[in-house]
Amino acid sequence: MDNFFRDTLLAELEKLRSRTLGTVGGLAPHQLLWAPSGPVSNPIGFIFWHMGRREDMHLQNRIQGREQLWTAEGWNRRLGLDPEETGFGFTSEQVAAFPLPSLDDLAAYYNRVRDNTIVYLKASNDAALQRPMPGAVETSIGVYLLARVTHEHEHWG
Repeated sequence: MDNFFRDTLLAELEKLRSRTLGTVGGLAPHQLLWAPSGPVSNPIGFIFWHMGRREDMHLQNRIQGREQLWTAEGWNRRLGLDPEETGFGFTSEQVAAFPLPSLDDLAAYYNRVRDNTIVYLKASNDAALQRPMPGAVETSIGVYLLARVTHEHEHWG
C-alpha cells in the first residue's frame, strides 16, 4: 500500500498500451489516415504519433530535465519528422500535410516511450510523485502523469 498511486499509474499505463496497440494494430495505411468528420478531428495515425510525442516530451524534458528520446535516440531522423513537433496545437492544414510514418515505426516509438515511462515509475515512489511538477508548481508530478493517462483515454474516446 506504500506506493498505491504509483502502482495504479503503472497498471493504467499498461492497460492503455494494450488498448492503444489493440486499436491500431493491423490497420492498413489508409485506415491510419481516417478521421471522424468534424472541424477538429484528427486521423488515427496522427493521434497515435502525438500521444507518444507528448509522453516523451513531458517525461524526459519536463519531469527529468533530459533530452527527449525523439531526438536523443534519433527517432525524428528515422521517421523523417521535425525534431521539435509534438502535434500539439497543429492546425487542420498541418495535420493534413503531416507525413505519417509506417504503423511499425509508430508502434516502435510509442513502445519505446512507454517502456521508458514504466522504468521511471518503477524507480519512483508515491512520495517522489508528490513533488511539484517542474514549471507547474501547483501540480504534482503524479497528478501530471495521471493527466497523461486521461489525455490518452480522451483521444481514444
